[in-house]
Amino acid sequence: MTISEMHIAFKLELDKSSALELPSFESEEIDFWLNAAIKSFVKTRYLNFEQVARRTMDLSELVEEETLAVVADTIKDNSFTANLALCSEDLWFIVGEEVTISYTKLGDTLASTKRQGVTQCTVDTYRSHIDDPHSEHILHYEEAKPLRLVYQRLVELITDGNYDVTNYYVRYIRKPIEVSGTAPLVNCDLSEHTHDEIVKLTANMVLENIEQPRYQSHTVELNKLNN
Repeated sequence: MTISEMHIAFKLELDKSSALELPSFESEEIDFWLNAAIKSFVKTRYLNFEQVARRTMDLSELVEEETLAVVADTIKDNSFTANLALCSEDLWFIVGEEVTISYTKLGDTLASTKRQGVTQCTVDTYRSHIDDPHSEHILHYEEAKPLRLVYQRLVELITDGNYDVTNYYVRYIRKPIEVSGTAPLVNCDLSEHTHDEIVKLTANMVLENIEQPRYQSHTVELNKLNN
């Protein structure tokens, strides 16, 4: 639905409450609550992204993918970095990662390449992976998943020294655009089938904010949509 239709649907949703007890809302105020609901919706759905087919489709319009070149780290051995700043500034959540590794087979003179996954780790677990002779980042039978650390906007990819990383592929959920019911109009960029639920979530947030008695029963109605 268009942003104008979402405004109308929001007002109709509140009309199910004791309308005479509720304050009137300016267009800018409705935009504020719609945008708050959209952000909450995206963050909640991300937790189940790609685990439930319906939830994957909920955020499908926000999924982007980039291929980033990597550079060798001059400070740490066997380390390569990719800069997430080259992606959209609206990158919110990383949902998929792969790399291209380059290695030379025994007896060959030319390098071979292969697309592989990564081994996610943290600063706390990094050392244990390095010291583990069976870690997936070690090249074995032409297979290896480099260790992956993220700090600020940099992705660090660590190998065992027997192969290089040449490309980093990242799939992510971007920040939804902010809707506006005043000129220039800006429509919601989430999938059409999510709009009804976003409107109901918006109304629920407003009812909670103004401590309206119908908040509890409206929450029950909203939860039914999520099941």
